[in-house]
Amino acid sequence: MENKHDLMAAGDRGHTGGPVLAAVSYVPGEPPRTLQIDEIGKALLNPDALVWVGLHHPEESLLKDILRQLGMNEESLEILMGDIMMPRLSVFERELLIVLPTIIWKSDHSRPHFGRLACLVGERFLVTVRRGPSLPHYHLRERLEKSRSQLHLGCDHIAIEIIDDLIDRYVEAYKHFEVRVDRTERELMRATFNRGSISRLYIMRRDFHRFQVAIEPIGEICARVARLKAKPLSATARLRFDGLSDRITRLDRLFDSLGEGLAFAFEAGMLIEQSRQTDTTRKLAAWAAIISIPTAVAGVYGMNFENMPELKWEYGYYVVLGLMATVCTTLYVLFKRSKWL
Repeated sequence: MENKHDLMAAGDRGHTGGPVLAAVSYVPGEPPRTLQIDEIGKALLNPDALVWVGLHHPEESLLKDILRQLGMNEESLEILMGDIMMPRLSVFERELLIVLPTIIWKSDHSRPHFGRLACLVGERFLVTVRRGPSLPHYHLRERLEKSRSQLHLGCDHIAIEIIDDLIDRYVEAYKHFEVRVDRTERELMRATFNRGSISRLYIMRRDFHRFQVAIEPIGEICARVARLKAKPLSATARLRFDGLSDRITRLDRLFDSLGEGLAFAFEAGMLIEQSRQTDTTRKLAAWAAIISIPTAVAGVYGMNFENMPELKWEYGYYVVLGLMATVCTTLYVLFKRSKWL
């Protein structure tokens, strides 16, 4: 069954086309105009124009050409070409560069896929660069194009919409983790937890920790942007960034709570496995004690000494067998009562 992430990724033109997902110029009162890469600088000569460029795994030469037309330096190129998924905020003279992690689930995988999204925000341009598995922005772009009011507020508001949409996907990731933790807890309650479950739980805990560490600084980054006096940001945009900071902080608290449940499930799983190993050790020890009785008797009478009166008795064999059976049965009953068997 396809999930929401599958459906969105299926419509992503970047999966079947080149690195340029979209390059569009927006002018009030005019329809959106698709640009060629070498037309970006010319489009920005119009003081009313706003340019939004979306890229997916672009080559360095392509990014250099775009940044040259935007008047950006080499430092921004290095950040955009990087593959570090940890959140980052870089403030330039008139631009902001925000790097955020992405996460998606596909229906044919039980583990999340991590990527990164970089947003270069200028006064009249926005460049988004996706690397690794991530979901497209075409749904968001179509929604903003239908309601042009947000587009005409400026690139800072478009960046806010992108980050807000990304936080929605973090919420989806939280729901995926929550379902898996709940499933693990049910396995614990039903006593169906096994070594394979512990292995899956360990992998899930590692993915969860990786994602939690990645999103934790985002709230602080949004709060820093809200306090900036940079030119690309309007007063209303700063207020909205402050709201994003509050939202990601609340989400981080949810992840903390879920992380505690996941840690408890992992510790409980380890205790269950240790208990099973202890039970196995007890059973082996009990059977070893029971088997040692006939082994010891057989060893004594198998030494072939000449002066062994029991060997001459008419009923000696049956007495020894009865004695071994009685002792073994007694030990079995005692071990059974003590729940070692």
